[in-house]
Amino acid sequence: MMMDFFYDYAGFIAIGILFTLMLISVPVFVAMGIAAFAAALLIEDPFHVFKGLVNVAWQGASIFELVALPLFILTGTIMQRTDAGRDLFEVTKAWAGSIPNSLGVATITACGIFAAISGSSVATAATVGLVAIPLLLEEGYGERRAGGFVAGGGTLGIIIPPSIPLILYGVITETSIGQLFIAGVVPGLIMITLFTIYVLLTRPRVRVIHNMSMEQKVKTTWSSLGIVLLPVVIIVAIYSGVFTPTEVGALSVLYVTLLGVAQNRLDFAKLKDAAVTATATTAMLFMLIVFGQYFAHFLTFEQVPQAIAATIIENASGIYAVTLMILAYVVLGMFLESAAMLLISIPIFFPVAEQLGMNPLVFGIFAAIAMEIAQISPPIGVNLFTIHGISKIDLWKLARGALPFLLIQIAMLYLIYLVPEIVLWLPESMQ
Repeated sequence: MMMDFFYDYAGFIAIGILFTLMLISVPVFVAMGIAAFAAALLIEDPFHVFKGLVNVAWQGASIFELVALPLFILTGTIMQRTDAGRDLFEVTKAWAGSIPNSLGVATITACGIFAAISGSSVATAATVGLVAIPLLLEEGYGERRAGGFVAGGGTLGIIIPPSIPLILYGVITETSIGQLFIAGVVPGLIMITLFTIYVLLTRPRVRVIHNMSMEQKVKTTWSSLGIVLLPVVIIVAIYSGVFTPTEVGALSVLYVTLLGVAQNRLDFAKLKDAAVTATATTAMLFMLIVFGQYFAHFLTFEQVPQAIAATIIENASGIYAVTLMILAYVVLGMFLESAAMLLISIPIFFPVAEQLGMNPLVFGIFAAIAMEIAQISPPIGVNLFTIHGISKIDLWKLARGALPFLLIQIAMLYLIYLVPEIVLWLPESMQ
């Protein structure tokens, strides 16, 4: 009787163990490994359980596409140490001119460009925030808006290619990473536009006269042209099919290294520091990937995702099922950082998306935007903590400042479901 219960509910027992361990602050990758391993011991002998763990861990860590991960992370860490964020901000500030809330617009635009190089939300928020927040406060935007602009703009690092979460999604679901990158371009541009419109409409409006001639604007842009052009080069290289995402990652590292050396901003000590930071981040992500794959493999073996998908589809369909997924992502985002949230949620919600008729590319962008929500959802939102760390702005003020961006992202999730052509148009034009 007891064994029958374990055989029927081992997958759900694993989920229960996972959340119990996370509630007592066990690291997520450890919690995923223990949960799946302990639940597997209830229905199999220890030798086969251990053998299964080793096999899945090896397969998860030896996927070639994951080579792109450390390369784009290293690109971002090198850029942080060569003041690339300052260059981007100066260019966007120059072209924003003297329109109302121009510095806010410059912040969002700089975040969008930096995101298109680093692929990291945290790196984007930290790099642009160090430059933008003091100036935003100086011009009178207040702590709530200054922190909110950077927190919201920083989330663009997840959707605009290259995107680290999209690499993870592609590996988990065996979806083309190159097509996922291209699929994120149009939604990313729409997000930047919506964020910019919100910033322009916020009150009180701040208008500071920045008298720069066209010649000065061109000069500022020219001095930073090397870093401004990199996002265009990355997207064109992937879209044209000349380079794979992994090759583009390698070229990006070489490009920003040579650029930093040419500008006398990068020496061996800074490069070593960037490499150490990138290695630590990559190691953390690989631990999440390995044990996330093991956890997902066990759930799939126990038919848990299929059971959850069937339950959702039976009780809700179409827009209602999408609403349930959005609510689940908002709640998960309050307690998990984006990579952990992705690895836990995709095995469960991907079958739901398939039942709803969502293309894997569409659901990939849907999930990426849901990850953005996690970045700015209190109390765990990692972008909020990042900005608090560099600015000492109160976390509650940051959460209030980021709330409008969170609502825009939720609206964007519905838009992508209802109008999937937003995602599919550009990838389909590649074929």
